[in-house]
Amino acid sequence: MKKRILVFSVDAMISEDIDYLRTKPNFKKYLAGGSEVRTIRTVYPSVTYPSHVSMMSGCYPDRHGISSNFAFTTDSKEDTWLWFADNIKCGDIFTASKAAGYSTAAVFWTVTGNHPCIDYNITEYWMPQKDDTLRSSFARAGANEACLEIIEKNAHLLADSYKLTGRKNFMIHPEVDNFLITNCCDIIREYSPEVVFVHNGNMDNARHKNGAMAECLKGELDLVDGWIGQLGEALEAAGVLQDTDFFLVSDHGQRDIKRTIKPNVYLADHGFIELNEKSRPTSWKAYCLSNAMSSMVFLKDPNDKETYDAVYKLLCDMCEEGIYGFSKVFRREELEESEHLSGDFSFVLESDGYTSFSDSCKRPVIQPIDLTDFRFGAATHGYLPDLGPQPTLVAKGPHIKEGVVLDRRPIVDEAPTYAKILGVELPDAQGTAIDEILK
Repeated sequence: MKKRILVFSVDAMISEDIDYLRTKPNFKKYLAGGSEVRTIRTVYPSVTYPSHVSMMSGCYPDRHGISSNFAFTTDSKEDTWLWFADNIKCGDIFTASKAAGYSTAAVFWTVTGNHPCIDYNITEYWMPQKDDTLRSSFARAGANEACLEIIEKNAHLLADSYKLTGRKNFMIHPEVDNFLITNCCDIIREYSPEVVFVHNGNMDNARHKNGAMAECLKGELDLVDGWIGQLGEALEAAGVLQDTDFFLVSDHGQRDIKRTIKPNVYLADHGFIELNEKSRPTSWKAYCLSNAMSSMVFLKDPNDKETYDAVYKLLCDMCEEGIYGFSKVFRREELEESEHLSGDFSFVLESDGYTSFSDSCKRPVIQPIDLTDFRFGAATHGYLPDLGPQPTLVAKGPHIKEGVVLDRRPIVDEAPTYAKILGVELPDAQGTAIDEILK
């Protein structure tokens, strides 16, 4: 008989949240008594897409190639979200599972659009084109007819503003979370795939709006417990609960911020960016791409040593002055060694702990809290992995030991753990299975 896993990723859930979830009925029913890794060391930058690709591949960004939620651009109007699986440069758990004869499903798992090895795929994709419908959008991103029928059946769960407009405000929490969890449960009940990954963002959204440790987050965790219950009940209805290893995981924490700063304004002041009358770049030698509490600095010509040295000196001088929002300037080579982070960027700016970064070139240099973008909310992420509240992992099932609690493991150990349960290989993985929790 084939093994089964269900991986539920609650974006921005932290270890402290588990203490509250332990008191809730569905967590008690489906996850209590299993094993736990109290804190997971995520990747740098600690943002959703690089983290989730590491969670499904066992690789760091230097190998899987996803170092941001976005592709680099200087055009703020361009859709640069990394929706699609062809951006990934390594193997992953879906590819390995499908090759071994498993059926697979992913619901709102990031960077999985049009993944050839996901049988039932409702990827994270936010209807970016002007005339999109649910059907046209998700079909473009790889949903088959079975998934499209489920999506349309559950469209009534989306926010009233979506139903009235057809697409605006599609990503309204928690309605979209109810929608996607219900979709996942329908896939489980109707098709019973052996490998199921589902991701939702309500905790992430709530922390962005209210702060990293706000008291109101307990209400959001009550919703998480409800979704755990829905998934568990779907496994029961499909007759596979006792055969399924159920993982509750997360990708990063968040920290409160006080302000957002625009480093590109300073690069323009020093002649590295030329702007038009609307403060949009017309040409550039150096440009920052924000990952919230860190920012990558790209050079138009990375081999231009004169520009490289001048930009590095400027950034180091600003850092030393201590008023520009960043406390460290990393060369790419330093991060390749310390954090397995690589890419086309030349430098990374790390926050001072209470500042996030914007890509904008338009003054004023400091902008207030802005809930329209995850990078500028009351709390956010993107900082070094050992800072701030930490993500976590809880597991229970036929191949999981009872009562094991580990203090810390890297996020790249998650996919090798799934692979070991399933009996498949991940030859590209840089992590290793968490053997201590496995029978």
